[in-house]
Amino acid sequence: MVNTSVYRLNGKTYTLSLTTSASAALLITPKANDQTNYVHLLNTGTGIAAIELSNGATFIDPAIASTGNAGSYVLPAAMTMPIVIACPAGPLYIKAISSTTNVLYITPCQAD
Repeated sequence: MVNTSVYRLNGKTYTLSLTTSASAALLITPKANDQTNYVHLLNTGTGIAAIELSNGATFIDPAIASTGNAGSYVLPAAMTMPIVIACPAGPLYIKAISSTTNVLYITPCQAD
């Protein structure tokens, strides 16, 4: 038998316009009475994007990894489908940076 996880969208979709400078922290608020533990991410631009998630408004700036240095979670360029990653329980904050000018779409969700 195959295990199947269903991800249910759990709030409105937010956008971040990204540049080569880190964005300000954006508060992602899920619908009331739901447990947000995942987030859908879609990077529509031509450059890669790096993100940092936190349950507080203060955290490190995202960074795109360079040779020999660690970076943040990276999203590929020109995504046609969102990816789902685990996140802190909502409400949560996200910061992002890009190698070019991009738009990042963020939607809170939960696994049922």
